[in-house]
Amino acid sequence: MKKVNKTLYLILTILFGCVGINKFYTKKIKEGIISLLFCWTFIPFVLSVVEFFEVLICEKKDSNGNITLDSNKRSNVLFGASLILFILFLLVATIPFESFFNKFTLFSDLNSSLSEFKLFGYKVFANLIAAPASSDAMGQTTGVLPALGAWTISDVATFLFIITGILVIISKKEINNQIANISDGTKKVLPIAVATILVSTTLVLLVNSGVGITIVNKIANLAKGFNLAVITLSSFVGSILVSSFKYFTYFIGQVILISDIPSKYNSVIAFIMHSIYHFTMIFAPTSILLIIGLYYLNIPYNKWLKYIWKVLLALLVIILIISIVIFKLV
Repeated sequence: MKKVNKTLYLILTILFGCVGINKFYTKKIKEGIISLLFCWTFIPFVLSVVEFFEVLICEKKDSNGNITLDSNKRSNVLFGASLILFILFLLVATIPFESFFNKFTLFSDLNSSLSEFKLFGYKVFANLIAAPASSDAMGQTTGVLPALGAWTISDVATFLFIITGILVIISKKEINNQIANISDGTKKVLPIAVATILVSTTLVLLVNSGVGITIVNKIANLAKGFNLAVITLSSFVGSILVSSFKYFTYFIGQVILISDIPSKYNSVIAFIMHSIYHFTMIFAPTSILLIIGLYYLNIPYNKWLKYIWKVLLALLVIILIISIVIFKLV
């Protein structure tokens, strides 16, 4: 296995890992180029900080001060750290912070800055990231790539697809084999994907016809004023009826917002709706991505529920606690 000087590698990782200098030092040219190209996303910076601590803690240098780059211990730590970072990323990406903190505009400002970034007079990201003109009560922003806090499950899935492509490029496996695997996987899930999309489309038509809206409206008006249980329940039912977040906010969101609730609680409602929708998509049988994923992995739906119910319960408690805190702050 290739060895590098531990001290030098740590210095390069913490100071210049955001632009891939540590990867160039270890002759991992592809990984270095990827880090350099995506340094603006701050992802290489976060990963370099994680790598710094895992090398510092896990790797013991030999008599010459060298360490090996790849070890099982480091792989285990990296997996755990990556899982934690991914969960934090999901929270940051999907919770509409800018909707209930009026003075918090960090994510929208970042999108605006990136959309205006120029290289040799050319706006590099303008066609990918449009400047968000506004952020409404539902946490939605204009632009091809939404600001963090306004991401949907579809946005996260797209992001994961891009990351997967990057990993394929920098991995040692042959790209042709990866393409073949993707092709085989697509053929496998195509029938169930078509079926779930048809079910989702049927539900949208049902809601659009007024039946679904009537159901949610009945639930939303079970109590006068702000009622946490009623809003949570109506958001949950609406999420099941409409698996598309766009239609969920357009149809179901409007029903909840126009119910007999003071407008000052709109930020709390936005948080509950956004959180409950993504919470529901983890286990709802109408969740397109979930059903396709379970089918591809050959995991029965009832087995998935038995496996995930404790996590779901914990997530629901967290959502309710945060909702109460936001309610008290309004």
